[in-house]
Amino acid sequence: MAATALTLVVWGTRAGGGDDGVIRIGHTGSPHLAPLLVAAEQGIFADHGLRVELKQFGSTADAGYALLAGRVQVAFLEPRTSFRLINVHDELGIKIAGSLNFPFGATLVVREDLKLRLHDLAGLTVAAASRQCMLLKAFKHDAKRHGLAIEEIDFVYTAFDTMLPALEAGQVDAILTKSSYALLAQATGHKVLYQNWDVVPDDACCPIYVAQVEYFMLVTDLPSQAIKGLDAALLAASQRPAEESREAVARRTQFPAELLQPGAPLARYFTVGPELERELGDWVWTAN
Repeated sequence: MAATALTLVVWGTRAGGGDDGVIRIGHTGSPHLAPLLVAAEQGIFADHGLRVELKQFGSTADAGYALLAGRVQVAFLEPRTSFRLINVHDELGIKIAGSLNFPFGATLVVREDLKLRLHDLAGLTVAAASRQCMLLKAFKHDAKRHGLAIEEIDFVYTAFDTMLPALEAGQVDAILTKSSYALLAQATGHKVLYQNWDVVPDDACCPIYVAQVEYFMLVTDLPSQAIKGLDAALLAASQRPAEESREAVARRTQFPAELLQPGAPLARYFTVGPELERELGDWVWTAN
């Protein structure tokens, strides 16, 4: 699929990238890309000596193909897509250089055509990640405290990234998912019935080192100076006031502005830390 309309060039000192010194960044226009959008909109990349062009694609798969083809030097991809791409194309030297993280939480989202309360879930089909997923355990614990008949709910199990399509297709009545996916579900009209922000990731379903990662920043053919500049710019963008991030997301995406209310969580950028380096080894970029 060809790149779509959002293209923004920020001029600064040449710091690597394509033949013309421009670093082209592939992304999907997701609301979870707030630091990237803020950095481009407010000239933060230029402040760090970078010339950057954002190229929006219809899917992370398309952005990944563009990275493989050399049409972009940076791409923001979900963890599972990132791992598959690096594993299959390890000869290209693609590295994980940072991540965009979203606050973790357990959320139950009900299909928009159903007028339900929590106590109406008996007999309905609810998608969860696995029988042992900590999100499901948290929900069951909270539901029992409120007198819900958990044994009367038909739980089915699927990956997080397939839950919203299943909900949209009417294959399930509700999904028990991460808060980031729940926000996307709300944008298409579905309703949140339950949310628990106190769940701490640390199991096979939600491993702590990637549970909050929405996108990895994958890089290729970039000098260390350029990657350090990207790190610094995105970290600086993450520190801007939350209202500026919400405004940038509303302007640069088609995400409903009414879901970006004060107090709503936002994604933040993180550099590669010791834990991620320990877990992913040679797949991550380090300044050393």
